[in-house]
Amino acid sequence: MIAYLGRRVIQSLLILLGVSLITFALLYLLPADPVRQIAGRSATPETVENIRRQLGLDQPFIIQYWHYLTSLLSGDLG
Repeated sequence: MIAYLGRRVIQSLLILLGVSLITFALLYLLPADPVRQIAGRSATPETVENIRRQLGLDQPFIIQYWHYLTSLLSGDLG
């Protein structure tokens, strides 16, 4: 019985990890640029780049996903 519960817990964790990866990847692949939405139309390229750096959007996908996971685990859902 304990082995069964252990397998189910591991399966559940893997499913949660997979769902979070799919969710993050879909948001990452959206054609809209979130920085442009934040900065506005009249923002200079320097402002856009500064916002991108502050939000960590200049990092590679895997680094952004790692930050997303650690934020989720600490309770930061935004």
